[in-house]
Amino acid sequence: MERLPPLDADAEFGRQLRQWRRASEIKQDRLADILGVTQATVSRWEQGQQNPAPLHHKLLQDMMTRNRNFRLDQAIKRLVCQSRQRVHLIEDRSHRLLCSSLPRQEEWQRPDDDLLGQSLWRFATPEIAAAEKSLHDMGWHDDQADHIVFATSGRDGPPMPIMDRYILWERFFLSDGTAVRLTTGYDTMPVSSPV
Repeated sequence: MERLPPLDADAEFGRQLRQWRRASEIKQDRLADILGVTQATVSRWEQGQQNPAPLHHKLLQDMMTRNRNFRLDQAIKRLVCQSRQRVHLIEDRSHRLLCSSLPRQEEWQRPDDDLLGQSLWRFATPEIAAAEKSLHDMGWHDDQADHIVFATSGRDGPPMPIMDRYILWERFFLSDGTAVRLTTGYDTMPVSSPV
């Protein structure tokens, strides 16, 4: 019987990553999208052929050890969908719509079924684009900032109406490690924003 060589640290991490990903029912391309890498890169990590960069390694470790609470994820989705405010939840980096409130759907003049899983970036106003650009300097993706409020002129027509005068973005993580952004629209400047 042929004896296999002992697993090195890279191969062991890759095995743990593959095991966690499969148990979490996350496909390689989905994990790649969350981390901003290619599916082939995730495959190489899992096979122990390549080490994740230190930032990706830390993110993966955090994701793999985070307490998973899918009930909390479902509660968040339910609260967004039932909110009386103009609010929606997107994936932070891809801007894919996860859910929205009825007032937001009324503003958009379409049900969110038409947009679920699609990036909303193509509908961004110049102010939204400028706010997005400022996130890097704020340390948004390095967990140095978790909210931003900004003014927008909105848009009353194609490609999608945006009635908000002020927008609040709040960043947090779902139980699978996905960074999400809760987007809330206001007609007047919010009296108190998150600390």
